Amino acid sequence: MLHRLLETRMGPLALAVSLAVMAACDGSETAGVRGPDPEPEPPPPAAATTATYRVVFESTWSASTHPTNFPGGAHLSPLIGAVHNAGVTFWVRDGTATPGIESMAETGGTGTLTAEIQAEIPGNALAVVNGSGIRSPGSTTIQAITLREDFPLITLVTMIAPSPDWFVGVSGLSLRDTDGNWIGELEVVLYPYDAGTDSGPDYASANDDTQPREPIHSLRGERPFSDEPIGTFTFTRTDA
Repeated sequence: MLHRLLETRMGPLALAVSLAVMAACDGSETAGVRGPDPEPEPPPPAAATTATYRVVFESTWSASTHPTNFPGGAHLSPLIGAVHNAGVTFWVRDGTATPGIESMAETGGTGTLTAEIQAEIPGNALAVVNGSGIRSPGSTTIQAITLREDFPLITLVTMIAPSPDWFVGVSGLSLRDTDGNWIGELEVVLYPYDAGTDSGPDYASANDDTQPREPIHSLRGERPFSDEPIGTFTFTRTDA
């Protein structure tokens, strides 16, 4: 009906042009209709500023792993350490032992090293870390150590006993990965160190003060130790 009316009033040619324009307009309106904008991607979750870890110390040091003159009453002294930042180092391989490290490595005492750590709080250290001693082989657990993004490092040591000045531990271990995220679980294999403060050659050697002090050095594979580890620290995040 519309076509007949238009054809009557406009003529065939005008009608064709008019219909083409109408079709084009209808098409452009349809093409211009937009759906709703897509939902924006949610931002990645912010990295936690703190993290809490459980630490399991398992000692495998025994007559079967280190058979040379393995001592009676073998044990590891109470664990002692710190949560800290890169502004302080409490011990390092090839460095010289502090009085606190000397006392820990020679006697298992924790008082002097505790005082050294406390002297760095609050500037470079967050807290002192303590754990129990154990017979070897054996294991012990520190249930909760809290670190912060500005204090992401842990130092933890224990004396191999009896011994002149031998110990195991970690120094300035970061529990954040290279992207700044807290590590879920980390196992560290432990080998023996000599604190460089006593020259006794065997587990039960009499005290023989080393003068001048030697650098802290590895005893892995050196008598009386074998190439086997002393044990492991396993750090597991518990608040994730």
